[in-house]
Amino acid sequence: MRNKLVLFIVEGQSEENALYPIMKSFFAPDEVIFHIYHGDLTVKNYPGSTPLREIESIVRTVMKRYALKRSDIRLVAELTDTDGCFIPDSLIIEDMEAKHIRYSTDDIRTMFRDSIIERNGKRRINLDYLISCSELKGRIPFSIYYFSRNLEHSIYGIEGHVSDSRKTDLAYGFSDRFGYSHRAFIRYLREEGITPEGSYQATWEAIQQGSESLRRHSNLLLLFT
Repeated sequence: MRNKLVLFIVEGQSEENALYPIMKSFFAPDEVIFHIYHGDLTVKNYPGSTPLREIESIVRTVMKRYALKRSDIRLVAELTDTDGCFIPDSLIIEDMEAKHIRYSTDDIRTMFRDSIIERNGKRRINLDYLISCSELKGRIPFSIYYFSRNLEHSIYGIEGHVSDSRKTDLAYGFSDRFGYSHRAFIRYLREEGITPEGSYQATWEAIQQGSESLRRHSNLLLLFT
C-alpha cells in the first residue's frame, strides 16, 4: 500500500526546523511535508471567500507538485500562533517606547494600538472559522493547533522578542534535543503542563478566555492522541 501524506501548514521556517523530525517519527511510515506560508493566513481578509479556501489552494499545489490524489493525504494540520489575539482590546496598551510589540502575560504594549486591534479582530474571525472545520474538500481531515503566544514562548518557554537568527538556533537546538523521538517530545509536552484540559474544542475555548492567549499554552499534544 502506498504511504500517505501528512501536510503541515506553518508560518515560518522555525516550525519545520524544530518539529519535522518529531512528526516524521510519529507518522512513519507515512510521508511528512511542511508547507511554509511565510506569514499568517489568519490575519488576511477573505472577501467572498474563506481561509479554508486558501488552505485548499495550498493542498492543490502540493498535490500537483507530488502527483497526488486526495485519497493520498492522511491529514492536513495548520500550526498557528495566537499572539494574544483573544484578549480584550482594553489589554492592548499604546506605548510609544515599544519599538517591538511587547507581550506579557497581562497585556500587549505597542506603538500601533489600532493596527493590533484590527489584526486581532481578523485573526479571531478566521480562527473561529477554521476551528469549526474538520474536513477539506474531498473529505481530507483537517485540524488546527496553536502556540501561545508563539512557538518560542509556548514550546521553549522563552519570553520577549526573539530575533530571526536566534529563532533558527533555537529550532535546530530543539530538533537536536529530541531527534526522531516523538515519545520524548510527548513526555516533554506533558511535563511542561502547557496543554489545557479537555477535548480539542475545549482547548480552543480555554485559550479564548481573558488573557490566556498571552500565557504559555499549546494544544499540539492533542495531535498525538
